[in-house]
Amino acid sequence: MSRGDGMFKEGLVLFAARDFTGAAGCFTHALQESPENANYYYYRGVCFQETGARDKAIADYTSALVRQPSACPVRYNRAELYLEIGDLGKAEEDFAEILRSAEQKDPHWSALAYLGRGLIRLEEGEVELAVKYLSAAEDLAKMDGDKLLLARIGDELERSGF
Repeated sequence: MSRGDGMFKEGLVLFAARDFTGAAGCFTHALQESPENANYYYYRGVCFQETGARDKAIADYTSALVRQPSACPVRYNRAELYLEIGDLGKAEEDFAEILRSAEQKDPHWSALAYLGRGLIRLEEGEVELAVKYLSAAEDLAKMDGDKLLLARIGDELERSGF
């Protein structure tokens, strides 16, 4: 096992314990050994996201996507951060890319992307299109049997006044 792999495994232990600062340090050391490893960037990005370092998280997710462009979890996390900071255009681009690359066998990521697109349309006052996207998200979540996602969709609809 390489030193980078060892640091990554140590980081995963800290990550599981929700010590995101410690885990980020381990992932940084792992990246020094293996700077092309997309997973190392992804996990460090999650740590940064969890500690509120949005810019650093976005940068790490972007680095991960350069190395693994079709990674839906990475792209989704970045899209969520773009939504949080109000960059709806970049969030929309990521959600659209998820819809292009998500496998039909796994409707989970498509449902999340439609949910995100629906929230963007609500933010922009495009209610008809928002309802279309949110309905698509709900249909896919039902097909997937994802009760947590269905509950989240319901919460978002309630929060938006529907």
